[in-house]
Amino acid sequence: MSISARKEFMTIPELADRWRIARTTVYDRLRLTGAKVLDFNPRGGRGRKLIPLGVVLEIENRQLRRL
Repeated sequence: MSISARKEFMTIPELADRWRIARTTVYDRLRLTGAKVLDFNPRGGRGRKLIPLGVVLEIENRQLRRL
């Protein structure tokens, strides 16, 4: 995969599918880890949120170490 084709961000529904969990659980995991999320709406508003791929990989690595 080339650098230009590599995906840099993931959405909440994409993470829910990737981790096979509910979207609300994705929000909980992000909150518990203190992950930085790009939010395109005012504080507290509903809208599109993007999670950097680096943050996703870091969370996954933490989960793997526990096993």
